[in-house]
Amino acid sequence: MSESSAHPLGIEPPIPHLISGVDAEELTITLGLGLVARKAAEAEYILHGIYVHLVEAEKAYSELAVATGGKLVQQCRKELEAVTLSASCKTSLAEALDAAEEGFRLRNRYLHGYWIYDDESYQWLTLKGAHRSDRPEITFVNSSEVWELAERFQKLCFSLLHWDTAHFGEPADDEDGHQGLVSRKQI
Repeated sequence: MSESSAHPLGIEPPIPHLISGVDAEELTITLGLGLVARKAAEAEYILHGIYVHLVEAEKAYSELAVATGGKLVQQCRKELEAVTLSASCKTSLAEALDAAEEGFRLRNRYLHGYWIYDDESYQWLTLKGAHRSDRPEITFVNSSEVWELAERFQKLCFSLLHWDTAHFGEPADDEDGHQGLVSRKQI
């Protein structure tokens, strides 16, 4: 690719007109939103696996469809109360579920909100309908916030996998032949 046709992302997008005229900050936000979506989906996938373990389902998708986002967190909380685990195990998962719930709330604001640049304040804002309210939720946002949320989801995924492996892990060999526990989701 020649430097004259290079896009700010350093790649030639498949449909270039979709980003024509955007500045570096908007591209940063857009890329960050993609990371938030991917990392949040990963967290939902891991949470679904934990939910399957909590309800002792034989296979991950043998249960009726499980909710996503905040509703999945609520289902996990309900099942966590009913399962026999130590108080410290329950507390550590409950803390991760709190973080997941807040992350999904922010994810929804960022992904379902209408992004607009406010020329008066020189800032980006999101405009989103608020549940149980007749007033929209309007929030000023900067480009680093979506990246910080993606990182929070990445850390949350690590924490959830660690919890799942510690409490429901199955013995397996790693690529070097060492025995250890792994998190499995039987499909």
